[in-house]
Amino acid sequence: MTKPFLLPFLLLITAVYGQTDSELKPGDTLQYIPQSRKPAWISVQSNDANLAVSLFVDGKKMNEQDDSRGIKSIERVHYIPGKGKKYELKIWAKAYTEKSKPARVSITESGSIPVLNNQVSSDLLLEDLHVFRSIRENVNSGLYVYRTKKQIDSIYTWAEGEVKNTKNLFDFYKVIAKLTDFEGSCHNFTNLPNHASYYLTQKPEYLPITLKNIDGRLLQNSKDVAIPLGAEIMSINGIPAQEMIRRLSGYYFSDGFSMPYKETAGFEKGMLDKFYMEFGTHKNYTINYQWNNKVQQIVLPGISLENLKKLQESRFSISSKKTSSEKYSLDKVGENMYRLSIKAFDFATGEKDPAYKKFGDFLDNMMQTLESEKITNLIIDLRGNPGGTGELYEKVFTYLTQRPFRDSHYAYTKFNEVPMGERLVITPLFLSNGVKDQTGVNAYLKDLYPRGIQGKFYWADNKNPLLLPNKKTFKGQLYLFIDENVASAGSHLASLIKSYTNAIIIGKETVGGYYEHNGHLPVIYELPNTGIQTGFSIVHVIQDAQVLPDQDKGRGIMPHIKIQQTNQEFLDQTDVYLKKVLELQKQ
Repeated sequence: MTKPFLLPFLLLITAVYGQTDSELKPGDTLQYIPQSRKPAWISVQSNDANLAVSLFVDGKKMNEQDDSRGIKSIERVHYIPGKGKKYELKIWAKAYTEKSKPARVSITESGSIPVLNNQVSSDLLLEDLHVFRSIRENVNSGLYVYRTKKQIDSIYTWAEGEVKNTKNLFDFYKVIAKLTDFEGSCHNFTNLPNHASYYLTQKPEYLPITLKNIDGRLLQNSKDVAIPLGAEIMSINGIPAQEMIRRLSGYYFSDGFSMPYKETAGFEKGMLDKFYMEFGTHKNYTINYQWNNKVQQIVLPGISLENLKKLQESRFSISSKKTSSEKYSLDKVGENMYRLSIKAFDFATGEKDPAYKKFGDFLDNMMQTLESEKITNLIIDLRGNPGGTGELYEKVFTYLTQRPFRDSHYAYTKFNEVPMGERLVITPLFLSNGVKDQTGVNAYLKDLYPRGIQGKFYWADNKNPLLLPNKKTFKGQLYLFIDENVASAGSHLASLIKSYTNAIIIGKETVGGYYEHNGHLPVIYELPNTGIQTGFSIVHVIQDAQVLPDQDKGRGIMPHIKIQQTNQEFLDQTDVYLKKVLELQKQ
């Protein structure tokens, strides 16, 4: 149901063009018509829900935004009216704490926006730290998988000392992020209540280049800037490249002790927020770089946040790639060789979804093609696959194996009645399953994890059936492409392929674990004073994986052949994976 409303009046206050309040019921959408005839910031906030917004121009959706995840957080949209254009903002609630409920929504149009206050008393920060620890100890089944109780006690003793000496939200967040990372799960996350950029300066003090970590080297990743594309960055404002990699890695999390994802993710995902939380903003950037075997220095002025966003969106490493919107595809890449590429497993919700059947038909057609052309070499390309629905990765493996298998040997959580429900966030996942409050969450959990044995509640047998191979399976030589971004259902499939097929694994260690991981069902809690949200998957999964000599506990799927890229291959955008497999074929 959509409820349109117009701004009833304009407030004649300097820099404020309009303000209104309205009620948003669960499941409804507010429709707001901007009033300003000049460029403006539209700020949307509710004390009762986390809000998402979309801007429409002449009926066409231009963007969808949920930058700030806290329940009392702010969403900011920059609006530039065009002559003769019709603009509309749609607003809806994505999440609540404890239960879904009507939410009061405030909408403000203004010519400028303030920098949010990030000061909180140390007493309130300490209270949030204690709540954070209680959440982990009562809810997280993965807390002691890679760490002993003594290690956990020790790091919390350190955290107490740090928090007692700060009143800064960023400093507190860094402590919480370190605790989140220490547990060792790629499904862990901890978010500020508002997007970090809302706490940062609006002045032009942002880095005027982009960076990419290629095997431990930071390369300049933008065209048409003062430093050559592909130049190796040695330091920025006196901070060496290796220190930047190390410090930024602490904001990103992996299963066990896997490092490749942590060391690269910040330069792909964190250059609008985490980078400046860690290293600050500056009027000028002194950059030492190496080009043509010579180290050079240049001083560049900072740029605006809006220009930084444009720079990030046009990075060479993403803008030069030929990309398809298809989640999966089959293409011939050489004589007697096809490649099955699967970008994610998020295109169907389960076996009853029509997209699941479509995928099954696609795989059947793939087998017909491979058989009719007598193809004996098949690449499974999972690079960048972050996971998704379990039934989809299982479906793929039925075409690659000759043995029955299960999703896992077993899987369990610590409870089937959620602890600390007053801090629990009712997420889009719960809402999409008709779960609106703690009572609904408990009923949902009891259906999935009915059996309690010695403090562990196990996944229902009917949720983990024995899966049989497809009637037609590929029996030739398999190759598996993996990289540091492969996680969750993606790494689970990679684990099965490595464990039970003849596949030659090419690439880099995955962020998702080989033997075990926490997955299946994510939950999110919100801390009472800062509004920081912290989440993790509550189910510990012991995967159906053989013990292998090159697979230590706490590591991702390890490749048989590790891939590295030269600076020239980066500039040429060479597919070094495909290059390697074609070389192997010629041997």
